[in-house]
Amino acid sequence: MKNNDAHVWTVSGTSIEERWKLKYGWVRPSEQAEYQKKFKYYQELPLRKLDDEAKVEYERILKTAKVARIR
Repeated sequence: MKNNDAHVWTVSGTSIEERWKLKYGWVRPSEQAEYQKKFKYYQELPLRKLDDEAKVEYERILKTAKVARIR
């Protein structure tokens, strides 16, 4: 039987996320659909007022800067 109050040791140190998952059923916000939708909404705000050519240029700049976008 696994003790849920015990520390979970990793190479870089204690992983509090593992304890939260085991003890409280915690799920990362980045894995939850409601947060993904919210992030996508705010990520697309700059594109709403741009014409097609400007959107392509904006996407090119983001790609050059290596900014990840949720699609």
